[in-house]
Amino acid sequence: MISTLPVTALDLRCTGQRWPFEAENAAAIARHWQQVTAANPSLWNGRTLICTAAAVEQGTFRAELAEVDYASFVAWRDWGRPDASVVNCFGVPAVFSSDGALLIGVMGSATLNAGRAYPPSGSLEPKDVRPDGTVDILGNMRTELLEETGLDLAEAAPGPMAAIFEGPRLAVVQRFDFPLRFAEIERRFAAHADAHDELAAIEALRHPFEIDARMPGYVSGLLQVFRR
Repeated sequence: MISTLPVTALDLRCTGQRWPFEAENAAAIARHWQQVTAANPSLWNGRTLICTAAAVEQGTFRAELAEVDYASFVAWRDWGRPDASVVNCFGVPAVFSSDGALLIGVMGSATLNAGRAYPPSGSLEPKDVRPDGTVDILGNMRTELLEETGLDLAEAAPGPMAAIFEGPRLAVVQRFDFPLRFAEIERRFAAHADAHDELAAIEALRHPFEIDARMPGYVSGLLQVFRR
């Protein structure tokens, strides 16, 4: 079930707490990670953030996050998310072209989600945490979009925000309108991309009937809220 709530302000904080699942399953997580990297050696075990609490209160999205290693997150995901007290919270810049297309990225073969398709985005990481403990999710959106596509959010007009709750996924989304037709966005991407990039390709999504099995459920919620 997907729930979409409008958001007018953000308050995300990294609390410094530990995730019990990580410590309690350390040996099994290490074995699982060996299997995952044997199948895909390009993956590496960095640090990421997982959401331990989240809510929208009077338009403000509030969340608490804990720092964990990526291997623990992957094990939690692959094992069917056995700890239901946490969710995967991430920022999504919903990029729309001037001719009404939502930008969708197709993940490359070297990534964890190879072949999946969704708006360019990435995990929240310790580098997104400010000295006061707040998490710069909008800065994360800017960085991920620029790295994956070559598009700079400084060129776009920012629009409304929403939090899309989809079971273990929680997408914090903001609309951005670029003064570029989708064909020009494709040209920009082609000039930026190389064989080692996260995205294998980009696509235009214009209508809900174009959503397919490669795309997570929050994409339909995104289109419902932001499509004009």
